[in-house]
Amino acid sequence: MAVLAAATAEAGAGRGGLVMVRADPGLGLSTLLDAHLAAARSAGLRTWRVPVLPSGRTTLSAGVPEWTEPAVVVIDDLHRADDPTLLALHTLADSLPRRALLVVAGRHRGVTPARFAQLDRIALGHDLPPLDRDAVDALVAELFGAGPGSPLRESAEGAGGSPWLLARLTDPDRASAVTGWAAELAGADTGLLRLAALLGPAASVDRLASVSGSPPEEVLAALGRLGALGLVEQDAARARIRYPLLRADLAAASAGLRPSLARRLAGRDAEPEAVVAQLGGAPMDGWTADWLTAHADRLVTRPAPELVDLLRRATAWLPPGDPRHHRIRAALAEALQWSGRLDEARRTAATSLAARPEPPERQRLRGVLARIAVAEMDPDGVFAALEPERVDGRLPPRLGVLHAYACGLAGDLAGAEQGVVDAIPAAAEDPVVEVSMLNLWAVGRCVEYDLAGAMELLDRADAVLDIAVSDPAQWLQSRLMRAVVQHLRFEAAASDTVEEARPVAEALGAGWLAWLHTVAALAAHNDGRLAQGLAEVDAAMALPDQYGMARPLHATAALILLRQGRLPAARARLELAEQHPGTGIAMFYEQVLATTRALLADLEGRPGRALEIVRGVADGAVGVRAALSVMGAGSWLVRIALDGGDHDLARRLVDEVRNRTTDPSVGVRGALMFCQGMVDGDAELLLAASHQFAGIGSEVAAADAGDHAARVLATSGRLEDARAAHRDAISRYTTLAATGDIDRSTAALRSHGVRLGATGSRRRPKHGWAALTGAEYRVAELVAQGLSDREIAARLLVSVRTVHSHVSRALGKLDYSSRIEIVLGFQQRG
Repeated sequence: MAVLAAATAEAGAGRGGLVMVRADPGLGLSTLLDAHLAAARSAGLRTWRVPVLPSGRTTLSAGVPEWTEPAVVVIDDLHRADDPTLLALHTLADSLPRRALLVVAGRHRGVTPARFAQLDRIALGHDLPPLDRDAVDALVAELFGAGPGSPLRESAEGAGGSPWLLARLTDPDRASAVTGWAAELAGADTGLLRLAALLGPAASVDRLASVSGSPPEEVLAALGRLGALGLVEQDAARARIRYPLLRADLAAASAGLRPSLARRLAGRDAEPEAVVAQLGGAPMDGWTADWLTAHADRLVTRPAPELVDLLRRATAWLPPGDPRHHRIRAALAEALQWSGRLDEARRTAATSLAARPEPPERQRLRGVLARIAVAEMDPDGVFAALEPERVDGRLPPRLGVLHAYACGLAGDLAGAEQGVVDAIPAAAEDPVVEVSMLNLWAVGRCVEYDLAGAMELLDRADAVLDIAVSDPAQWLQSRLMRAVVQHLRFEAAASDTVEEARPVAEALGAGWLAWLHTVAALAAHNDGRLAQGLAEVDAAMALPDQYGMARPLHATAALILLRQGRLPAARARLELAEQHPGTGIAMFYEQVLATTRALLADLEGRPGRALEIVRGVADGAVGVRAALSVMGAGSWLVRIALDGGDHDLARRLVDEVRNRTTDPSVGVRGALMFCQGMVDGDAELLLAASHQFAGIGSEVAAADAGDHAARVLATSGRLEDARAAHRDAISRYTTLAATGDIDRSTAALRSHGVRLGATGSRRRPKHGWAALTGAEYRVAELVAQGLSDREIAARLLVSVRTVHSHVSRALGKLDYSSRIEIVLGFQQRG
């Protein structure tokens, strides 16, 4: 409007011109031109609106009229005008700069642009864009009174900034109105536009040609015409309807075409998923039931919501005794299971089994029950579901690998390994058995800390999944195990693998999702994303059930809280972890709980208890395999052993790490260097380990190795080198917001006379609660609970003299004179 107002003022002064306004249909061009005419009339100018007849003729077709000046002339829909009109405009345009006459022409932007190239060169051009977000919000608020957060605002997103579509958001029969508008624009190409809407957000040219029965070149030409109207956008060999709202309304108004479109797709060997998309709202009939019976097996592992509805309707439509019943019901149970609707799947499978189906369908139904039990980390449920199918002591191969999974969940690793052996013959013929066997085998390799072997097996499993098998659970198992291996290798890629797996875990739900959150929390800790690690734990604990994973989840949270210096919160998390038994997959994470227990005991001044826990890990009393427990927490265990003065235990742990370190990865070699450097007091080896960890994105391990290097350097008197290593470690800890690590590192180096100054580490204050060490805080906490020094010593497994020293130092730092003041101080802190 500002452009047109300025041009009108120029024309009134005798300097007329031609303005060309271009826009796609629905963007309000006609309304804009009408508003301009009204403004010109209000300014006292003569106005003419030149219509374009259906034939293309206008008042300019016979030559340029004699318009009284000063005046404004508007020609709308110029794209439909005949050639004489365009020639007259060319002639008129030459004289306009010397006349008090403004001519404003409006046309659809993409329609035969070559016809208007010469006019575009001599006219003042203006392209009318769609409304931006602010304008859309203002228009919706004005038209419908819809404020922020209104569902109508969300619907308006689909209008793509088209005022015409926005104005019809609340029309009672919007689909018919929008379809009519599009059909009027598209003309003979309306049928193709409807097909494009039905085929989804992006329809291929080949698919459109196939279902329309038109040659591809004709389809391309039609899409070009629809694109010129702004209705369709083309990208390579695919076409998209420009406005999501238009596509949805066209599809709704064309729903009656879906059954015939489904048959055309099926007859042209389209992928079954495309057929299902058309059958979702179609009435059930014999052809649909037959087609579902033939194709359901392929569809159920990636079930669209339309498939579950179709299968339900098919079971209701089929007459009693129909031979298709059992197969359709088995497919329905599988589709429900793979959709994460486990209770519905369980009920459907159980009622279907009661109808005594033949062995193929019966075994499929029992497989559903077993997979549900696997997802719920319930090995007994798996055994119960499979036992009726055992013949001569053996299960069918696909059920046999499920039984092997259950053995693993029950901690029977020998049974799981035997299941792998039993599956080998069938794996050569059945890719489902093969991928299950490979994933199981990878678990065994990982438990033995053969990470390279585990990764090789996972690569093979991925190849089978890519080529021959569609099984979301096996795919997810492979992804999560890959993330576990990457985590044990200290690789930052573990977090990327978790994110790749997250959508499938969320779809399958149950224990899969709890396990994913556990892997994600540990990977986030490795990467130094401590807040994200806690968020993963909290998200898992918000689930209705953690399926046995609450124990490692709370333990992981406690580990992170220790790094943040939040000892009371870490202690509370450990107490929660202790309340949950370690079952199913959680048994493979016992070293996390044991290590965190030992770290807390060490920080609380209970080295005896910390060493006791570490010895238990080294002796194989923790977790399912000593190899996994020791290797998964090697550096922490070695450090605690050294801090506790048990060098023999530390060397024993390092020997275990060295003997197990066959993996060529940088992270595993770095872990060995870290452990060896601590035992040998080799600062250079520790610094090299820190450098290796930093290179693969494991910031926590890099900081820890650098911190220990600084301590070794300070002990050997190399104070300047110690200060440099300490500064680097503190910088890393600061980036990680690992306040607890900063405090512990600073205190350890200060005892050797190493200080960083004002720009270095954050020093512990000399007075107040923040001045207390972890051990002093724990003793003060027990004093506040009313325990005597002797009772505290018994609780912490330390001497009474040690407790008395902690109490004295705490009183001094708090500026208290009695134990009563400690009690009152704790009450005030809440």
